[in-house]
Amino acid sequence: MRLLYLTYKVDSESSIVGHVVGWIKALSEKFSRVEVICLSYSGENLPVNVKVHSLPQGTGLNTIKRIMHFCSLLLNFRNSVQVVFCQFSPEYVIGVAPFALLFSWPVVFWYTHKQVSLKLRLATFFASRVVTASDKSFQINTNKKEIIGHGINVDRFRPRLGEVKEPSVILSVGRLASIKNYELLIDCIAYISNKYNSQDFELHIVGGEEDNLASGYRLLLQDKIKKLKLDDIVKLIGPISYKDMVETYLDASVHINLCPTGGLDKSVLEGMACGVPTLVLNNSFAELDQIPGGFEVLTSDHVEVISDKLVEYLNLSQHNRTINSDRIRRLVVEFHDEIKFIDKLSSSIQQLIKQ
Repeated sequence: MRLLYLTYKVDSESSIVGHVVGWIKALSEKFSRVEVICLSYSGENLPVNVKVHSLPQGTGLNTIKRIMHFCSLLLNFRNSVQVVFCQFSPEYVIGVAPFALLFSWPVVFWYTHKQVSLKLRLATFFASRVVTASDKSFQINTNKKEIIGHGINVDRFRPRLGEVKEPSVILSVGRLASIKNYELLIDCIAYISNKYNSQDFELHIVGGEEDNLASGYRLLLQDKIKKLKLDDIVKLIGPISYKDMVETYLDASVHINLCPTGGLDKSVLEGMACGVPTLVLNNSFAELDQIPGGFEVLTSDHVEVISDKLVEYLNLSQHNRTINSDRIRRLVVEFHDEIKFIDKLSSSIQQLIKQ
């Protein structure tokens, strides 16, 4: 069976999509040939049955060249591809749709985000199947939706025995965007610092700005940090490469994600796979909130409630951390292990070929 894989970046160093390389390698074991089309390629060491085609970058005339090259590749694949897998963006599905119709290619679309746009509705119409991480990760009501979990490499992301780093680190991972609620988190740090008269901890915000986001959010956060006199506590770390993220999680005393209810955030699951005590605001994680300690879905976005819970997690004993670590990790291994995920994904894709 021969697969066409559409994604925007193939780069194991990427802080956001470094996991894509692992998915491609795993799918290459399920398909005789994998053709990958992407916007950016770093030159990875991939299996011999994988071929990556990078589209020209830039704007203006280069955009026209990119579209022409994309169409040329699809025409060349008309007899060598049986099915298409589109990852992340509805635009990929819309772009490949005319060729998929012409060459009778089923299209499988991976999407995990709370946003519902006209492009997403169009992509859903053109897709043969939509695969997603959880029920709330894809919020269009359609019988095309199939829930297969997230693909977390639990061999890479795993706990480490040892003492917690000093000073204690509160970690939050994700791109610098208002939806991540970093302003609320910084208010919580100010509250903790004032109420407990303590600065024996740090907040590390790990993530960078993306090209498609409104600029200035980093400056807004920096101004807030300075105004609250938290320069010595709150650190805007910036993006960290995928391969270095394991150590980042393992150095944390507590991992917190204040995104509102929507899709399952991959970084939360990676931190949990490392056994890090975790707090989330996103109710989509409620199905995993099954253990007494170590992982919790917050029921309030009030500064006082979040702050007191953070302090509770910062003060966990080493004994309780060790006990909770295995429980937290087990939830990810059971529901979101990459091996199980790839089995479900490839099975879903291959079913469409056989229909």
